Amino acid sequence: MRSTKAKLINPEITRRQFLARTILAGTGVALLPGRSNLSSAGEPGSLPTQREIVRHAMAQRPADPWPRGLAHVVLAFPGSQQPEKGYHEPGGSFSPVVGSFGVSIWVRGSAGRLKTTSDALPMSQIQQRFSWPNPKGVPAIVTTTPHYQASWSCAAHGTTTLELQHRGDASERIELAVRSVGPAGGPIEKIAWTGKHLSVNDRWTLTIEPTPAAVFVGHEVDPDWKDQRSQTREWKGEDGWGYARMELVSGRATRLVLRDSAPARLNPLRYPAVRARIEMDLPEQRFTDCLHAQVAHLMMGLLDRRTPPGEPTNYPLAWQRDGVAVVAGLARAGQLEVAKELACYFAENDFFGGFGSEGDAPGQGLRVMEDVAVRVGDAEFDRWLWPHVQRKAGLVLKMASTDKPIRLPYVGPIVPAHRERNDLDLVCEPARDGLIIGRMDFGRPASYITGVSCHGLRGAASLARRLKHPQEAESWLAAADRLQRAWLKAPQWAEERTYMSGLWPTWVAAPEKAVYREHLEKRSDPGQYLPWTYFSAAMTHQWLVLDEPERVWENLQWFWDEQTSPGLYTWWEGTGEENTFHFWEGIRGWVKPPYVTPHYWTAGEILALQIEMLAYVDESGTEPVLVIGGGVPKSWVGKPMRVRALPTSLGLVDWSWKDEVMQVSVRGQPPKLRMGKAFGPAAQVRVTTSH
Repeated sequence: MRSTKAKLINPEITRRQFLARTILAGTGVALLPGRSNLSSAGEPGSLPTQREIVRHAMAQRPADPWPRGLAHVVLAFPGSQQPEKGYHEPGGSFSPVVGSFGVSIWVRGSAGRLKTTSDALPMSQIQQRFSWPNPKGVPAIVTTTPHYQASWSCAAHGTTTLELQHRGDASERIELAVRSVGPAGGPIEKIAWTGKHLSVNDRWTLTIEPTPAAVFVGHEVDPDWKDQRSQTREWKGEDGWGYARMELVSGRATRLVLRDSAPARLNPLRYPAVRARIEMDLPEQRFTDCLHAQVAHLMMGLLDRRTPPGEPTNYPLAWQRDGVAVVAGLARAGQLEVAKELACYFAENDFFGGFGSEGDAPGQGLRVMEDVAVRVGDAEFDRWLWPHVQRKAGLVLKMASTDKPIRLPYVGPIVPAHRERNDLDLVCEPARDGLIIGRMDFGRPASYITGVSCHGLRGAASLARRLKHPQEAESWLAAADRLQRAWLKAPQWAEERTYMSGLWPTWVAAPEKAVYREHLEKRSDPGQYLPWTYFSAAMTHQWLVLDEPERVWENLQWFWDEQTSPGLYTWWEGTGEENTFHFWEGIRGWVKPPYVTPHYWTAGEILALQIEMLAYVDESGTEPVLVIGGGVPKSWVGKPMRVRALPTSLGLVDWSWKDEVMQVSVRGQPPKLRMGKAFGPAAQVRVTTSH
């Protein structure tokens, strides 16, 4: 949870009700003389921001089309920098990079009257999905409406393509509108049609095939700009309200190519594909689509090898806690090469994130390093990690025994609203009753931080055993046991974070499962944690390891019903611009933010949950147990299923189910194994192992 003022919301509330309550009521702002505003860079200035300019225009021209501004997703190459990210809104409106311009789709009737636009279509008439025309590349976003089908894709760095097909009444005409406003637009001060292509701000070239029937260029502030058919080929103006309307050839599919002349920034991230690398043949397509979508969102949001908590224009930084969820999900989904690259940042940096040096950081770092290392199975990588593991384990031990506050430096930017605080380097207070009294979100959630630290030490011990360091392993395990005993004496049942971490991912509450279940029962509705959807997702994971697949599916269905960008499986955080860095204020788009979306901590939690519904390792006892299909519902059991190349801490797992026979193959040591509850006692299990 980010906000220090957050309150629980009625558990009966839905996302739509929540949105209706929190969205800003006004459509414009008064630009008062002498008002102190933020400039586009987020610093005090005397000029209105681009956001204020757009809000003012919306108030002055309420009958004009305006961006939807209720949901967006990133469409970009993994590892690209924040200014290079493209943004897509439901309906098919798109901005190729932050601060560029918007492309929207307009539909006119037979008489030429504007019927609707991609920004105005009701959400009920919009279907969205990811597709992978190139299995190893960035997915395309496909939008289907009663009037058209649009597919946006990143063909290469600096090149974005729209494939557009008319689907409506034959008398309709389709136009493409290029405007300064859009999902992530910016001022258009120069726009020109050469007869072969459209040029925007002497940077962008837009080529369209077949050549449009007509192209109209002008000034959006003119009274008749939406309908004028001027022969003007070029417009210039300092107010940035240039536009072009391109009337498409009727009955023909259209291909628009946007090319950016600005050179791409260095991108060090290497990746084999932008989807899950496990193979699945499962009865419910939504499950598979959601799983692949989470991988795509997480990867397209990455900033080089850094893991932002949510969409990068709101969160242009790595944040440790959220990033651990991102890497945990990607590692489980088979993106081991990417997870290994990302884990290096966590190894080399002890404290980073928008709130400075927080108490859970050393434990989180240990968790992510072992989470990745045990699945990668690379002895050289283990050896590279070892000094970082030693250092972070030492920090945990120090925090668990300190009799005075510990302050340590952090790296990276701080959320602007908190930059003047004097506790940004405060890691923890003196230990109390065996608990680590760490600072997190400017509170002291001792159970959460102690649990994360306990789990981190056990991960450190696991790596130590692989590298033949038995003395360190035993010492860290003994310290982890002490932390667990302290946790079990007095869990913080009034603290929400206790319910997102007691079993998954820490296992600290395992000796008292019945008590933990009893308390969790009171918080079984995911709506109880709004607007922090990652709390709801992590809480759902507790029900999986408590062997309650029906509850898991109820909650997963809730998430599917409450998507912010339907069909693309995204969720949200907060009630407005949570912890903003003010970058959106310099953009002609996302001008009335109801929340932060997509949120990558939520995506990471959902991804890890879905993977572990197929197979996970139960660490609640003295010996790890491989659980196959623990989240499989009864409705799937009568149908054949297959899963291949699923990474676990016990090895790579394949399994298939047909005719009440479960065949399991594990590339690793022979595990202790059990089947998910839905398969029933009559199921036969056949296990093979290999190295």
